[in-house]
Amino acid sequence: MEKNKPVIIYGAGFRGGRNFLALAEENVHVQAFCDRDGDQIPLYFGCEVLNCKEAVKNYSGLPFIVSIDEESAREQVAGYLREQGIETYTCFEEFFQGLNDAEAVTRRCGTKAGFQIVPGLLEGKKNLLAYSFGIGFDFSFEKELAERYGMEVYAFDPSPEVVRDMEGQALPNHLKYYAYGLSNEDKLKRFYLPSAGQDYSEYFAPWTKSERTEMQVYRLSTLMKRFGHTYLDLLKMDIEGSEFLALPDILKEGMLFGQLCIETHTRIFPNSVERMRWVKNLLNQHGYLMVSNGRQEQTYVHASLIEGYARRD
Repeated sequence: MEKNKPVIIYGAGFRGGRNFLALAEENVHVQAFCDRDGDQIPLYFGCEVLNCKEAVKNYSGLPFIVSIDEESAREQVAGYLREQGIETYTCFEEFFQGLNDAEAVTRRCGTKAGFQIVPGLLEGKKNLLAYSFGIGFDFSFEKELAERYGMEVYAFDPSPEVVRDMEGQALPNHLKYYAYGLSNEDKLKRFYLPSAGQDYSEYFAPWTKSERTEMQVYRLSTLMKRFGHTYLDLLKMDIEGSEFLALPDILKEGMLFGQLCIETHTRIFPNSVERMRWVKNLLNQHGYLMVSNGRQEQTYVHASLIEGYARRD
C-alpha cells in the first residue's frame, strides 16, 4: 500500500506545531519546516527549519501547508508559493480533505460524540427516521435525535460489551437497539478485539489486539429492506474503519439519506490522505456536500436539501 507523500510546513510556531501533530496522527511525514526566521532556528519538532528560498529550491515537488496565524500574511505567503508552482494549502483541513462544499447552520448533537447535525432539516417535521451505527456506551446522540427531534431511531452495535450494557437500559420512546454491525456483506465477520473499551475493528489498528472474534454485520440495504424503509433522514456511521467497506456499497445500491454523520478512521492506513479525499470525492459524486468538518467527524447533506448552495472551487 502506498504511503502518504511528505509535506513541508511553513511556520515554525504554535500553529505549525499543531499541524505537525495532526499530520503525525495521520501518518504524514513532515520533511522540514519553513520559516522567515529559518536561518535562526536549527530544529523544530525534530525537523530541520529552512528559509523560504531554500525550502522552495530543495522541496519544490512536495506540498506546503502554510501555518501562520495572521490571515493576510498567510494568504500572501500562499500566493507567493503558488506563483513558484508549489502545491500549497492554508490549513490542515484544506490539505487533508478540502474545505466545506456548502454552508449550513449546524449544532453538536449528544454530549460526547463530536458529530454536528443540521437541525433546520429536522425541526418541526414529522415521521423522521435515523439509523445510527456504532453507539458504544454513550448513546446521547441517539437519545437527542429521539427526544428533541422526535425521530424514530434505529441504533446498532454488535460489540459484546455494548450488548450487555444495553440489556439494562431503559430506552426512550422512538429508540430501538439491535446487536448488528454495518459492512458490505451479510455475514458473521471477524473483528480484532480492542485493547481497551469497545472499539472492535475489521482492521488491525493501534487500539486493537491481534486476537479476533466474530460478530454479525449486514449491508444497509439488507437492514432497510428488513425494517421496511426506503429513505433515511439521517445516517450515522462510527464503525472503526468499516466505513471504507460499507460506504461504497451503500452508494452503489442507491440507498438514500438526507444527512450523513460519519467518523473516518483514516489513521489506520499509510495512505490516510488518499483515503480521506476518496471518501469526500465519492460522496460528492453522489450529490452529498460536506457542511461540517471536524477532521475525524464530518457531516454531509444531500444537495437537494440545501437551497441555493454554492460549492467552493
